Amino acid sequence: MTEVNSEIMVIMFIDVAGYTKMTTRLPREEFDKFHEIFDNISIPLFQKYNGRVVKKIGDAFMVIFKSATDAVLCGMELQNTFMRNNKERSLRFPINIRVALHMGEVLNRHDDIYGDAVNTTARIEGVAKEGHIVFSETVFSAMNKTEIPFVYLGAFRMKGLKYPIKLFRVKGSFEDVLKRRATKRKESKNAFLWFWVLVLLFLLGVLLFYTILNPKIFSLLF
Repeated sequence: MTEVNSEIMVIMFIDVAGYTKMTTRLPREEFDKFHEIFDNISIPLFQKYNGRVVKKIGDAFMVIFKSATDAVLCGMELQNTFMRNNKERSLRFPINIRVALHMGEVLNRHDDIYGDAVNTTARIEGVAKEGHIVFSETVFSAMNKTEIPFVYLGAFRMKGLKYPIKLFRVKGSFEDVLKRRATKRKESKNAFLWFWVLVLLFLLGVLLFYTILNPKIFSLLF
């Protein structure tokens, strides 16, 4: 009997809103430049949040993550980076993306993934609008809710799915949330460093105290 290789993963679908209409109006040079920008922004951010690209078809990436929080944060940074890129570059057609996330069991086969979880993610992608990050209840349950602001969208019936699926969306400014998170991480790191500074000062104080009481200790140490 063939061994089945399956695991629980977070699946991300990311694509460009209005891609088909846009690409029909692009000459080959601009089309190539468009995909170069899209890939150069997306792939490093997938890697930053420990995501693995399964495949890319046209304008759509399918990426898997082990952490629900990392997956949503990756989506937030993707949206923020593309929005900033659209403002800074004089592109004839801005790159507006939508992100869909779902968590479930996938079957690994020949460097690809299969299963109901993949199909469900594709359906969620159809609900997401440009500039949005939409995720399922399974992602919501697993993610760290203190790091991600969200709004409940409701239960949706989707083609091919037997039961309705509850969906959520990241709310607020992606840039503001990411900045607050970076500040908290910096403060946490500084607090950790100050803790060890205080421990070191305490130990030096104890050593100095006993050295004054017993000068022989100083001669043994030095």
